[in-house]
Amino acid sequence: MSKFSLVAMGGTFDIIHRGHLTLLSNAFSISDKIIIGLTSDEFAQKKGKLTINKYDKRLENLIE
Repeated sequence: MSKFSLVAMGGTFDIIHRGHLTLLSNAFSISDKIIIGLTSDEFAQKKGKLTINKYDKRLENLIE
């Protein structure tokens, strides 16, 4: 049985690294239902982030 019924998290996830993988793994270890918000290109730019990948590629990488 999962510890939580739902976990929500979000980020830019530009280049998936070990920290991202740990965060995602921990989320899935405590719940079967995870909501992942992915920052839009516009929002990332507004917040001063210089992304290497555009939204579609970041989404594809996150799904993989």
